[in-house]
Amino acid sequence: MISGRALHYFDTVARCRSLRQAAAKLHIAPTAISRQIDLLEHQMGAPLLERGPNGISLTAAGELLAAQAQHTLRDLERVQEHIADLKGLRTGRVRLQVAEGVVVGLLAPALADMGQRYPRLNFDIGIASAGQVVEGLRLGTADIGLSFFMPRHEDILILESARLEHHAVMAPEHPLAALGEVTLERLAEHRIILPGEAFGARQAFERSAHRAGIKLMPTFDTASLETQKALALNGAGVLVLPPMAVARECRQGELTSVPLAPDELEPARMDLCVFRHRTRSFAVEACLSLLAKALQAHDSES
Repeated sequence: MISGRALHYFDTVARCRSLRQAAAKLHIAPTAISRQIDLLEHQMGAPLLERGPNGISLTAAGELLAAQAQHTLRDLERVQEHIADLKGLRTGRVRLQVAEGVVVGLLAPALADMGQRYPRLNFDIGIASAGQVVEGLRLGTADIGLSFFMPRHEDILILESARLEHHAVMAPEHPLAALGEVTLERLAEHRIILPGEAFGARQAFERSAHRAGIKLMPTFDTASLETQKALALNGAGVLVLPPMAVARECRQGELTSVPLAPDELEPARMDLCVFRHRTRSFAVEACLSLLAKALQAHDSES
C-alpha cells in the first residue's frame, strides 16, 4: 500500500523537478526523499524518475503517477478535514478561485471576518476568469468559485447571485467625470479599457453595444484589473466596471465613477458557486455562508 508521505514527497519532486529544491520545500534531507521514492518505485515495479545532467525528469510511469497523485492528495486532505469536523476542531483549508474585481470590495472583508471567527482555517486564493473557475471546480483545485457571469453547467451549482450595475470609471480630470450619467454612444468617443474577450463582463459589454448598433473598439485590452486601474489612474482611458471593483480608488479621489444611462448595459451578475458532486467540509460551508451574506448585501445596495 502506498503511503501518503511517499506520495507527498513524490508529488513535491514532480513539481520542483529537483531533489534539492523539494527537500528545501519539505524541510527534510534529500536522502529521506530518495528513500521514499525508492520505496514507491519498488511498489510500482517501474522507475518513476530519471536523473540527468539537466536535473530530474519523470518517466512515463512517473507522469501517470504524478497526474494521479495531485487528485489523491487533495482527496486525503478533504478526508482529514472531515475527520477534524467530526472532532469539532474547526480546521481545514478552503481553495477559492475568484474574479479579481471582487477581492477588495467583497472577498477580503468576508475572509477577514472568517479568520477572526475561525483562526485555524487556511485559504488558497487564485485569480481566474469564469471559464477557469469552472475548470478549477471540476478538477478539485477549487472548492469555491466567485466570478462575474459564470457560464451555466449542470455540474456547477450556483448558490447565490448578485446583480451589480456598471459604471464608467475614469480619472477625475477626464471629460466624462463631470457628467451625471454616461451613454454607450458617448463612451464610444473616448479611449476604452476592457478585460480580455474570455471574460463575461467583456462579452456582456459587447452584446449591449451590438444591440444599440454602436461600434466599441477598446484601446487597451488586458485581463489584469490592476493594469486596467493603473491605465485609468494615468488618464489613458475609461473603464467599465461595477463600482465595487474601484471603491478604494474612488474613496481616495483617485478615480471617479459615473453611472451608465439606464438600460444601456446589462448589470453584472456575480455568482457564488461550487461543484455539485463534491461533499463540502465545515470550512467550505462556513466560507460559503459568509460570502453568500456579503453577496446579498451588495445585491440589496445596487
